[in-house]
Amino acid sequence: MPTELIARTETFVQEQLASCDGSHDWWHIHRVRATARGLALEEGADSEIVELAALLHDVKDWKYSGDPDAGANACAEWLQSQGYPTDRTEVIVDIVKNMGFKNELGGSVAGRQLSVEFKCVQDADRLDAIGAIGIGRTFCFGGAKKNPMHVPGVAPKVGLTMEEYVKSQSDKERPNTTINHFYEKLFTLKDKMKTAAGKRRAERRHKTMEEFVERFKREWDGEE
Repeated sequence: MPTELIARTETFVQEQLASCDGSHDWWHIHRVRATARGLALEEGADSEIVELAALLHDVKDWKYSGDPDAGANACAEWLQSQGYPTDRTEVIVDIVKNMGFKNELGGSVAGRQLSVEFKCVQDADRLDAIGAIGIGRTFCFGGAKKNPMHVPGVAPKVGLTMEEYVKSQSDKERPNTTINHFYEKLFTLKDKMKTAAGKRRAERRHKTMEEFVERFKREWDGEE
């Protein structure tokens, strides 16, 4: 593992994400990297590819940059500037470019033979989106975007296409509530895990979210 490159990449990512809210800050990267490394060990993946992709996966994320290609381009530019091998750079850029939830809705992985490295990084990112941490991140992101927690009568839209999902993030006509986000995205992630290790970890985290949303609604209605 090129420890000097990893250290420089850590600094680069910390600088890039310095202005992000707590849902997509450095600590999100820290957790995803730790989880991805654990999955890579269990699944026999290339740990260097996995670690670098996990570190770089949210640089210039589309939800903040507004550009769906900005993240992959920034990743490529950074690795090229560090003299990283072209073939391995292409693998990492492909992971960063295609691992997102909206990308999968758009068919980016349909019919593809996914590498174990791709699966480990994607699963690690999704594991951080669910469970106790996922609940905290979801409300943190919703607060940063000034989204309401819950609006009774506004039902979630399930089975969204990529275009519908992207539109929902900035829809001014319909409240983009945090509770609906559980149904529109988070509750679907357990069944989208790609590795055996990721699927096993997702089970408990999914249950945590189900219990939370059920209790949230009871408390909202004054039942508890």
